Amino acid sequence: MINDYISVDIENPNARGNSICSIGIIVVKNKKVVEQKYSLINPEDRFDINNSNITGLNYSDVKDAPTFKEYWKNIKELLEKNIIVGHNITYDLTVIAKALERYDIKVPIFNYYCTLKLSRSFINSNSYSLNNLCDLLNINLENHHNALEDAKASQKLFEYLDNNNDIGNSEKFEFERVLLDNLDSKLETNINTLYGIIKGINYDKKIDDKEIEKLKVWVEDNRIYKQYALFDRIILKLEEILNDNKITEYEKIELEKLVTSINNSKIYSESTLSLQILNGILDGIVCDQKVNQKEIENLNAWLKQNDYLKDVYPYDKVLLEVSKVLEDRILTEEESNYILGIFNEILHPEFNNDENIDFDGKTFCLTGEFKNATKQEISKKLQDLGGIEKTGVSSKLNYLIVGGVGSESWKFGKIGGKQAKAQELNEKGANIKIIDEDSLRI
Repeated sequence: MINDYISVDIENPNARGNSICSIGIIVVKNKKVVEQKYSLINPEDRFDINNSNITGLNYSDVKDAPTFKEYWKNIKELLEKNIIVGHNITYDLTVIAKALERYDIKVPIFNYYCTLKLSRSFINSNSYSLNNLCDLLNINLENHHNALEDAKASQKLFEYLDNNNDIGNSEKFEFERVLLDNLDSKLETNINTLYGIIKGINYDKKIDDKEIEKLKVWVEDNRIYKQYALFDRIILKLEEILNDNKITEYEKIELEKLVTSINNSKIYSESTLSLQILNGILDGIVCDQKVNQKEIENLNAWLKQNDYLKDVYPYDKVLLEVSKVLEDRILTEEESNYILGIFNEILHPEFNNDENIDFDGKTFCLTGEFKNATKQEISKKLQDLGGIEKTGVSSKLNYLIVGGVGSESWKFGKIGGKQAKAQELNEKGANIKIIDEDSLRI
């Protein structure tokens, strides 16, 4: 008989399996439940619709919750010093281990019993899912896929198995890091953006402190993807190069060879992939808030090499403005400031934060993920105010509402295709007001 143990269940926000959005723990001492712990967790990661449909959780539910790094100190001793019980618990422990690894926290060795494995050995059933076994054994499971409720049910199932069978000794879970070769297609933007940033900051053959900081920001923003072999390799090398805050001539060459662009994709067109690179180049050029002659000349050469992007926004705009300031082949200080403003406007478009927004009889479109409510809830509130929702962007659209969380699948990092389309249409004479979530007072 096992007298002391904890029952654990986690829920995760997406299919990657390296982040957690809720955790439930039941503490058993002398075969009695003595404590229950439950917390929402901010996964600092995207929510997939399939996961949200199962768990009922979205970013708006967890935005104020602790991260797993913050919450770990509350449960570290419990998990390290107790036998852990759960249904298919090796999956939960794998996710916990990967979540710890994301934050560079050492993964301990866990002792566990898996109720799924034990049930298959000792119970005759057509299905070994947790809810089916609970029905079979009259175990109350009120809200399946709530982490605490599933932990409770797993504890009751383990109690039944332990009381009626010789379940043997617990097993040890030792996490072995395995890097994934298959890259999540949504992350191709991040790679092409880095490729472009490196080109942009290298255009004038000088890399200053602000450009070094830009690379460090990319590392921190992308550290959570180190489970992918490509990201792991790039981040380790960048950390090595950036460690002393200086980049030697040899390291400049290493930087240029560090990453190759992604030119074929399951979800992005060839032109979108190239525009991701252009976005990175512009970001690399402006990160020191200066634009010089060499940078503009090299950018102009890249634009001419990629002239198949003609008629695609913002390629045409960038080419037009670059050609304009290079017309006399000399970039004056005034022209430098002008082109810097253009590039900043493309990379960080301003929102129309008008306090007197009237949705009555007006069309609106939502893009990205929202912090304070789900898309469905935002849509309903706007429709209640008389708004008419549209799924796409056209010149007749009145409002484009941009979620505060953004979206990992956006084409250009912090700007999605819908926002880019609205910017393009506005430059052609449309009047689409682009509003960020924080200015949406509903």
